[in-house]
Amino acid sequence: MKPFLSRTLSDDAEVRRIELLYERLPSAVVAALIGILLCFAVLFETIGLDVLKAWTAYMLSILAVRVWTWYMFGRADRQATQMRRWEGLFAAGAFFSGLGWGSLFGPLYPTAAHLDLQVFVFLLAVVVSFNGAVFLAASNATFWLFTVPIMLPAIIHYTDAMNRRPSWTVVAAVGCVAVLILIQRTLYASATQNLRRSTQAESLLAEQEAIFDSSPLGIAVIESKHIVKCNARLAELLGRRLGELAGARIEDHFASAGEAGQFLVDSAGAFDRGLLAQGMYRLRRADGSQFWAEFSGRKMAGGTTHGVWMIADVTLRVARERQGQGCDPA
Repeated sequence: MKPFLSRTLSDDAEVRRIELLYERLPSAVVAALIGILLCFAVLFETIGLDVLKAWTAYMLSILAVRVWTWYMFGRADRQATQMRRWEGLFAAGAFFSGLGWGSLFGPLYPTAAHLDLQVFVFLLAVVVSFNGAVFLAASNATFWLFTVPIMLPAIIHYTDAMNRRPSWTVVAAVGCVAVLILIQRTLYASATQNLRRSTQAESLLAEQEAIFDSSPLGIAVIESKHIVKCNARLAELLGRRLGELAGARIEDHFASAGEAGQFLVDSAGAFDRGLLAQGMYRLRRADGSQFWAEFSGRKMAGGTTHGVWMIADVTLRVARERQGQGCDPA
């Protein structure tokens, strides 16, 4: 049972990890559009117009395909067996986008006469790579496929430009790559850990909700004499709808004010000592009929004032016991 549960949680976490990639894609697309616009405006007078137009068309086409993939993913049936395929499509889009940014160190790279534009291209490549480390942190493969086509041409370009001798530009590029790797690894570890925890918490919550809804006993969460939450079985016992009980005072459902007061005193005393509160009291249904109910409750942990109660109809048991003692069952 445990291996099956572990495998289920792992599958859920994997689905959520890929969903996280696609959730961040719109922000990444906006950032890419800003970068493309800046490149076109800054390099317009120094790079051949045909080359610049071709590069812009290529980058916008890749963005369009990635947006289409994002749209299709939003409509897809997200099963764990299909997540690798969706991650592969996402990684492919990131790779071709990275190739486009890496080409800034090829045909789009400014001449030596425009040193300020060379610095601009270098800084833009660094910024784009850092964005990739953030937006693509949930996928190792996607991060590398996006970052390597950007940073590798930069390192090769500056190494060749300096006749393969170490220079501050090469050192800076290598340093940026190292920092990018550290950032991505940290964000990836944090993201995967948080996803596992949230998936496990959601699974446990779903199990508790299933138990809560399917229990043969009435269950109520009570705080400050009010019913915060209850299940359908309790509503059935009291002959009421769930909506009527939400926020209702628990005293209103006892057969008498005396029994309601006794319940409050008994439960407060048990909770103050950290014990399980138990007792039998008469409750009144919506039609006015009464029944004996056995209460069993405990104060919730964490300093809260909430109490969780299990409530069972024991009218028949009380009647049998009283008949055995020769007493009136009423």
